[in-house]
Amino acid sequence: KITTADVNEKNLLSCCKNQCPKELPCGHRCKEMCHPGECPFNCNQKVKLRCPCKRIKKELQCNKVRENQISIECDTTCKEMKRKASEIKEAEAKAALEEEKRRQQAELEAFENRLKGRRKKNRKRDEVAVELTLWQKYRYCLLPLGAVVVLVFAWYIAYDVD
Repeated sequence: KITTADVNEKNLLSCCKNQCPKELPCGHRCKEMCHPGECPFNCNQKVKLRCPCKRIKKELQCNKVRENQISIECDTTCKEMKRKASEIKEAEAKAALEEEKRRQQAELEAFENRLKGRRKKNRKRDEVAVELTLWQKYRYCLLPLGAVVVLVFAWYIAYDVD
C-alpha cells in the first residue's frame, strides 16, 4: 500500500493516529494528530499566569503569553499587602535589634560584676555626723589669744600699781 499511495495516503499510513509526540518550543506537546515534518506553532493550551507578588492568578492561552501580549499587574490590594508586610518586617527587625541590645547590656553588666569581685561590707556607714561646738572648732585660735589677754592684763596690773 505504501509504494502505490500518494503523498497524503503515505502520511496517513506512516502515522500512528495518536497525538503528535513532538514538543513545541514553548514546552507543550503538539495538539495535532501524528504527522511528519514540522509542527505548527499555534499552542492554544491554557497556562496559569500570576502577578509579580503571586496573589492574582489567571488562565490564558500559551501563544498569547509567549508573544508577551498579556501581562498581569498587581492591583491596589497587592500593593497594600506588600506595604503591610514590609511594615511588619521592619517592626520585627527593630524588635530583634532592641533584644540584641538588651542581651548585650546584660552580658556587659555580668562581665563588669565578675571583674569587680566580692565587695566587703562597709561597717562604717552607720556613723552619725557629730556637729562640733564653737570651742572645739576654734580652740587652737582661742587658747593663744586668751593667753595673750591674760599676759597683757597681768602686765597692766603689775605696772599700774605704782
